[in-house]
Order: sequence, then C-alpha cells, then structure tokens
Amino acid sequence: MLNQPISTVLTQVQQNLKQLYGEQLEKLILYGSQARGTAQPDSDIDILIVLKDVFNYSQESEKISQLIADLCLEYNVLISCAFANSEQLEHHDSGFFRNIRKDGLVI
Repeated sequence: MLNQPISTVLTQVQQNLKQLYGEQLEKLILYGSQARGTAQPDSDIDILIVLKDVFNYSQESEKISQLIADLCLEYNVLISCAFANSEQLEHHDSGFFRNIRKDGLVI
C-alpha cells in the first residue's frame, strides 16, 4: 500500500505525462523500493514511462525534465524516470526489466 504523499505525487506525474504524451503513453510503472514497500523516508520515486512507439531516449528525457523538476520541488521528493516501449519491457532480459516485471506496479 502506497502512502498518501506518494500517491499524490504519482497522480500528478500521471496527469502531466498523459497531457504531454496523449495516446503515445501506454502506461506508467512504479518500480524500486516504493513499489516493493521497502522505501525509506528519503527514498526516490522510480517510474518507468512506457511509450507505444520507438523513441529517442535523450529527446524524451529532455521533454520531461522541467516537468519532473517542478514536481520534485513542489513535493520535496526525488523522481527518477526511465523510458521503454512494450517490446523492451516484455522481452529484454536485463536485470532492470526483470525486476520491473517482477515488482513493478502499474500506476
């Protein structure tokens, strides 16, 4: 169960990214300690942004950087975002994607 401040932050992230990406946004997945329920008070919020099509990672990072920075300041938390498409999420065999498939929570 996520605590209320984290839920509020996730709702804001979700609303802003839906507005930014529209139909290109497939889903958001919370992963890491917040998803596993092992977060400490100073733990960051790790979010995987799953896009429907092929994308340029650096361009997408740049696109969301100000939005995420503003939310970090507003809520006094560190939000870390990564990007993938469905193919990468479902089929890459790296530890990163295996852990997300195992522990991640779709927002």
